[in-house]
Amino acid sequence: MRLDKYLTSSRLVLSRSQAYDYIKRGFVYVNHEQEFKPAREISTETVEIKKDIQFVSRAGEKLQGAILDFGLVFDDKIVIDIGSSTGGFTQCALIYGAKKVFSYDVGTHQMDQELRKDPRIELHEETNILDVVIPEADIILIDVSFTSIKPILTHLKGFTKEIVALIKPQFEAGPIRFKKGVLHDEKMHELILNDVMDHAESLGFHIAGLKKSQLKGKLGNQEYVLYMKDDANEIKRSRLIGGVLWFNHSL
Repeated sequence: MRLDKYLTSSRLVLSRSQAYDYIKRGFVYVNHEQEFKPAREISTETVEIKKDIQFVSRAGEKLQGAILDFGLVFDDKIVIDIGSSTGGFTQCALIYGAKKVFSYDVGTHQMDQELRKDPRIELHEETNILDVVIPEADIILIDVSFTSIKPILTHLKGFTKEIVALIKPQFEAGPIRFKKGVLHDEKMHELILNDVMDHAESLGFHIAGLKKSQLKGKLGNQEYVLYMKDDANEIKRSRLIGGVLWFNHSL
């Protein structure tokens, strides 16, 4: 049996794509030696995974947390990564089974060099997503800084599948209300979360969940993961807000 198939059938990984990624990154050992060939034939050899996933950026850990929180499934999905930067979201989506990722970023020369070589990634640098005709996809990921996600959601109006977006209150607050550092104001967090969700719902998106990001921003700002999908059951706003804030004035 091929090594990648063995890993999948033995439930050591979640998917063939994840098996491929683990093998190529040197996480898989056969008879106590690293094996980099997914097609290696396995019979009675000892197979081990000896290393945790090493993401190219903290964003990968944030998306992995959302996958666990919401039970997201990426197997054989086409994904759009808006604000791809180093490639943390893109890499995580591929590890969890995505078959293709369209990665967009306004910057350039940021994507990890190994990811640049991956044929499953179609990278678009120096590209503002607001200027892009959105390709067919199953899941859209949003992780942007120094701008609000609301214009992006407006641009995505009509997309009827799944969206996972990081809400970063420090960038949603705007330069007048917040200039730099850490945004500690709990009431401001509540106002921002409600504002973003109001905007999303006004565009026809259905909110399926809201969670704290399992990692804070680099400066220590609390971020939130908003999950939307077309067939989501309605969740009371007070329940969404109350589940992520230390207080809740709306209950």
